[in-house]
Amino acid sequence: MKAALVLLADDAVQNAVRKVVVRLGQQTGLRFYAALLPAHISLKQPFPVDNLDKLDAYVDQLAASLAPFEVQMDNYYYEEWADMGILGLNVVETAALRSLHDRLNEELKTVVTDANAAHDGSGYHFHLTLEMAPLEQTTALRDFFNFLPDPGHPLQFTASKLAIFIYLDDRYLAGTFTTYRIVPLTGGKKPTVDSQL
Repeated sequence: MKAALVLLADDAVQNAVRKVVVRLGQQTGLRFYAALLPAHISLKQPFPVDNLDKLDAYVDQLAASLAPFEVQMDNYYYEEWADMGILGLNVVETAALRSLHDRLNEELKTVVTDANAAHDGSGYHFHLTLEMAPLEQTTALRDFFNFLPDPGHPLQFTASKLAIFIYLDDRYLAGTFTTYRIVPLTGGKKPTVDSQL
């Protein structure tokens, strides 16, 4: 089992990127894959997790130590990595994002046996993935990207929620990953309870 740690986009960004993803599906026939997860900014790519209770406790502490902060995306990008083509939005790197990625890389060493994940470190590219497709299907994805107009203005939102994604194995097949938990960033303050279950 693996886990990834992410910041969830707000409703306006979720809605904006889903419009693009649905148009992609209509125009190319590509099936939804990455878009099965909510729109998010990856902070830490999937890493092995052996004790979910320890990870839950760590994420609760992390979220309680972070105040909401601004995130901005400026343009679409297309790249190929491993055996997938990826369409996404570039996230403007800030000191807050970089220090949070570095903090996760250091602190997770005390939470899990192996905190290593793909792309860790100074070269980490902050991004919001819209959709992915296997390389044999990427001509359609690349063509869609080539005719996709720039957003016209930067998309931005206040990041206020962390999420844990869980992957049951290394194959990352649809149906083997899910959003496991969503935790608000409270910046040291107790969250207000709007309703009771």
